[in-house]
Amino acid sequence: MRPVACILFIALGACDLSEELEGELCEVEQDCWHKQECARTEAERQADLPGVCSDKGTGCTPGQQLGCVCDPNDGSMDCSYSISPLGEEYPAMMCEPTQLVCVIATPDASTEG
Repeated sequence: MRPVACILFIALGACDLSEELEGELCEVEQDCWHKQECARTEAERQADLPGVCSDKGTGCTPGQQLGCVCDPNDGSMDCSYSISPLGEEYPAMMCEPTQLVCVIATPDASTEG
């Protein structure tokens, strides 16, 4: 459906904007479509970082959100790619190898190994 037509139908509930809002940064549930949640981890709340809009029940995006599960041996889940669709700063992260969650990368982490 064309965006202009969609705007006309929003009031009637005929448009589903979940695809357009998927992965967008959010602070609260109302920032997302009614079929979505603002997937924001406790670590993001403590660091005053936004979450992302995703399907209800998702919780967080593995390997891409602070405090979410990760795998240091999987390039797509090693936390090196951070979610920032709107160009906002999101801290550099790394996958903590013991707890297997994304953490903020420390300056000396790149020299460890």
